[in-house]
Amino acid sequence: MGSGVADERLALRNARLYLVGLAASLLGNSALSLVAGVWVKTLTGSSAQAGLVSACVYAPSLAGPVAGLLADRVDRRRWLIAVNLVSAGTVLILLGVHSAAQVWVIFVAMSLYGVELVLVDPAETALFAVMLPLAVRRRVNGWRLGIQELGRLGAPLLGAGLFTLVGGGAVAALDSATFLVAAATTALLRVASRPEPRSATGLLHELSEGARHIWADVPMRRIVIATTAVMAVSGVGVAAQYSLVTAIGERPAFLGVLTAALGAGSIAGALVSGRMIRRVGDRRLALAGLANFAVGELLQASGWLPAALVGRLVLGFALPWTYLAALNVTQARTPDRLQGRVSSAVTLVLFGPSAPMQALGSLAIAHATYSAIYIGSGIAAVAIAGWLALTEGKQSTPWSCVDDQRVADPRFLAPALVDVAPRSRHPRPLPAPPSAPPAPDRGAGR
Repeated sequence: MGSGVADERLALRNARLYLVGLAASLLGNSALSLVAGVWVKTLTGSSAQAGLVSACVYAPSLAGPVAGLLADRVDRRRWLIAVNLVSAGTVLILLGVHSAAQVWVIFVAMSLYGVELVLVDPAETALFAVMLPLAVRRRVNGWRLGIQELGRLGAPLLGAGLFTLVGGGAVAALDSATFLVAAATTALLRVASRPEPRSATGLLHELSEGARHIWADVPMRRIVIATTAVMAVSGVGVAAQYSLVTAIGERPAFLGVLTAALGAGSIAGALVSGRMIRRVGDRRLALAGLANFAVGELLQASGWLPAALVGRLVLGFALPWTYLAALNVTQARTPDRLQGRVSSAVTLVLFGPSAPMQALGSLAIAHATYSAIYIGSGIAAVAIAGWLALTEGKQSTPWSCVDDQRVADPRFLAPALVDVAPRSRHPRPLPAPPSAPPAPDRGAGR
């Protein structure tokens, strides 16, 4: 019993450090991400050049599978410390930007920034995987998402204020400091790390191993497909919100009020998600998120202001609940050696379709009403929920019944996965503190 109490205390200590690092990281990430584009626009007057900042940040995400493989091959804790320390230095090159002639420095800095985000995300997720037991992890995932939503609401305002008062260099210095905080909190984590030796199966085989693991595990495959589908559907409705604002008789700036309602719902949904999972489980949480999405879209389709506000609030619960369900299932059903690659594969399939689906939504709003788009999105969510509910009886194991020791044993996984491991290597148990991970946003490791 004493050992169990000690393990729980260690897990809670690691969780607190992780959340401190997450809060600092979100402060720096959100502030600089906004300010970099504003800075370029201020110096050049060009919206096109300002838009290139986002392209610089997100272009490296195409290398996500490689970053996932790296995360499974290195000492993740030391890797995160090193990347954060290097990033704390590279972001300071922005202190040399004073005129339009130096705007290329911003593009270089933000490209390096994007590389850092790609390198950190799967390693952080995998480290999280071996750091916390299932019960603690579920609570931390909910708090994590809540902090992320709070950070996205507040940090851009802080960044914009600093930029207005003292310039972009101050925001870069702030972000550098948050990299140092992330490195420090990661250094204080107590977690065993045993990098997986290089496999003799070939690079392409290793890069695709995370995706093949998801596909071979039926419960995991179903929840990832459902979550990917609803996130893609949500992208179609992005352009329709501008027509909604016009329909309810408000100016475009009123979109800020609707966004605040959405954010409030997201924060509330994230904070109660841990209790929801304990009471109803991951699958029902996903179904509840899909139901909320359908209700929220239909309320927005009414074009009535009170209904639109309530709809946005309800929608705030939708994607966080569905996403957290997918996150918990993939964490619980993935062995330690694949956590980095599974994390990068999940991130790619969940968020990769966002840009093309938003482009499709922009095309759709030119030929259909916002009400038709919202009604169609609601019907799609009901169809996804129906498919997910009907498949329950076809699976032989509960979605997240896998405990941390069994998930480390390939014999528990789908037969196809046993062949992935080199024949000469015995299945290894997870490190001392029990295990599992998070998703796209930096925690203690940034």
